[in-house]
Amino acid sequence: MRFSAAVAGFPLPARFLRRCGFAGILLASPLCAQQPQPFTLQQILSAPYASELTAAPAGSLFAWVENAEGRRNLFIGDASTPARQLTHNTEDDGQDIDNLAWSPDASAIAYTYGAPSGADGKPANPAHLQHPTPLTVIVQPLASNAPPVVIGEGRVPLYTHDGSSLLYLHDGQIWIAELSERKQCMLPEGCPTAPANPATPTHQLVYDRGSASQLTLSPDGNTLAFISRRRELNELSHTLLALYNLSTHTLTFPSPSTSNDSEPAFSPDGKQLAWLRAPFTDTPEYANPRTSPNPWSIQLLDLGTNTARTVYSPEPNKPGSVLPHLATGEPRLFFATGKRISFTSEADGWVHLYSMETSGLESPTLLTPGKFEVEDASLSHDGRQLFYASNQIFGRGSDEKRLLATGVTNGTDDLRRIWKLDLTKTGSLPEVFVGDIYDIATHPQPAADGSALVALVANAWWPMAPAIISPNGSATPINAAKVKDVPNFNILLSPPSQVTFPSADQLDIHAQIFLPHEHYFRQTPDAQPNKHPAILFVHGGPNRQMLLGYPAMDYYSNAYAMNQYLASRGFIVLSVNYRGGIGYGLNFREAEHYGPNGASEYKDVLAAAKYLQSRPDVDPKRIGIWGGSYGGYLTALALARNSDIFAAGVDFHGVHNWNLEDNASDWRRGSNAERDAIAAKAFASSPMADIDHWKSPVLLIHGDNDPEVAYAQTPLLADALRARHVPVEELIFPDEVHDFLLHRDWLAAYNAAAAFFERTLQPDK
Repeated sequence: MRFSAAVAGFPLPARFLRRCGFAGILLASPLCAQQPQPFTLQQILSAPYASELTAAPAGSLFAWVENAEGRRNLFIGDASTPARQLTHNTEDDGQDIDNLAWSPDASAIAYTYGAPSGADGKPANPAHLQHPTPLTVIVQPLASNAPPVVIGEGRVPLYTHDGSSLLYLHDGQIWIAELSERKQCMLPEGCPTAPANPATPTHQLVYDRGSASQLTLSPDGNTLAFISRRRELNELSHTLLALYNLSTHTLTFPSPSTSNDSEPAFSPDGKQLAWLRAPFTDTPEYANPRTSPNPWSIQLLDLGTNTARTVYSPEPNKPGSVLPHLATGEPRLFFATGKRISFTSEADGWVHLYSMETSGLESPTLLTPGKFEVEDASLSHDGRQLFYASNQIFGRGSDEKRLLATGVTNGTDDLRRIWKLDLTKTGSLPEVFVGDIYDIATHPQPAADGSALVALVANAWWPMAPAIISPNGSATPINAAKVKDVPNFNILLSPPSQVTFPSADQLDIHAQIFLPHEHYFRQTPDAQPNKHPAILFVHGGPNRQMLLGYPAMDYYSNAYAMNQYLASRGFIVLSVNYRGGIGYGLNFREAEHYGPNGASEYKDVLAAAKYLQSRPDVDPKRIGIWGGSYGGYLTALALARNSDIFAAGVDFHGVHNWNLEDNASDWRRGSNAERDAIAAKAFASSPMADIDHWKSPVLLIHGDNDPEVAYAQTPLLADALRARHVPVEELIFPDEVHDFLLHRDWLAAYNAAAAFFERTLQPDK
């Protein structure tokens, strides 16, 4: 069997040794300590996780949200002033802050406060608060001690260009708040979740049959573009580009068609509007949609003549003819310098950035060639520079540009780094901004005045935090004081190492391995290692990629912390990036026969188990498995098909019968006979099909207001297992959603999972 050199032995890896020489705030790793110190799940889950990073439209400020043990708060900062906390929420109550929107003069930030909807379509309330918890739009002035202004129920705020009004969505319709007439609202304790009478005059602005989304204002602020989604009786829907004139108060649909529209973007001069158009009969999920006979296109509207045309459409039945379904919100479409459009495509089999003239007379130019994938693209304020994150491998020092030009650096990696591309120079090569020091950097945001670049950065010890990125690649945390105060800074974590191994059908599978602390502190590295129990972690999605450090999603940031804790308790933990995930190209993500179309990704789960069995430090009779969502599906599938390999499992809100999911119609299309055949294959790809072979104990965890995976999946499985005398434990969270909103629910779930594995697999401590 072929394995990577990264796991040939068990001494401290080079990545670990490098950090012991650094003295930066985030780089003075506790791993340089002489002896490991035990830590609790409470400690490792206490570090704040940052998200929603956004640059102000003027000046040098940035804003972000930090979730510290379930307390979500809004912060601002820049390269020259300390970070400042604008909100002061003190409870783990499931109420979130998102949809940040700056005022044009950067004097205030509007945001959405509240909980997302659960399976019942209403705002979730896992904390059982005894008052309504609707999504609410709030304006927070930046002036010192300025109170927040509650606008009312709604979400996704957007300032008008003069800052006098605020647009937002309420029940799918576009509303407006007249801020110029507002009275400051001193909020009583308990508000802002449900103000009785908002102090700001509001009214519905646009009356449309559809449900609005993707609000975008023209540069002159006079035209509002949005996407109107119309739902039919059979739950199918179509989308139309809509334009609303704020001066004449007229609504038009400039280019209605049978296709679906999305991603409107105005040109810098406001004379043109580009958007994406995809076929109404989109290629169904899990049908391996690598190509389509009806490709997507880029449409361009001349606002002066009100005429639209197609400026680009990929070739039918070729790679790139299908818009990718990705976790990061791709595809993106935006105007850069001059009359050029930048967009993402998979024309070469990888998610990359392209550029083309609006004339449509030239073929698109590939901006980021190589076997890697691009995420989180953003433009500088002047549109001349493009920043993005990718898992591109690069050379060092003077060799870097030469290697990029020759293509030698093509490959994949389980990291993220920030790159910059000068759009004013034809044929310019991307320059890496974050390299050795921070292994993972995402969501680049350039300051409006060009003074700084900020990104969310993380490594093996520290979850996502905003940091100023210098031209030499170093990163300085904006909120440095908070970094030093968090328990993560003082506990011992195991830096994961990359491993690769082949699947049965010879796909290269990437994984990260977490080793117990004794591997790093053994006095005689050549001594025979102890036999440890092992745990395989399978992520959800499946369009995800786990990294060699804290990922850029809160769900998997928590999972990474859990894997670290399990390693500290004596388990060897392997996190596998199975087919269906991102980062390794179109053919890997849209693998043949995966999911309800045949469960081919289970081959990668078995390959990971085979790798663990081959290690001299693993007891092959004590291998467990855990995961959530799609990872819960694969956990249940592993226990149903191979209880002879997997001795125990923890299944978080997994799919157990594909045909019971509310999106089953997405892949069950065609004639009655075709639908019956697809349903039969979907059931054969489900854990319930092999339940008679299930022998190993399992812990089932689910929130009963889950809008993503039907809650019934878990009790139906539990009843079937108990009827077969399989040991079942359960932990159910009333009113909780898929991505748990309460920190205490994550903590309870992980404590239960760790205790379950310690009982069933019995690690030596």
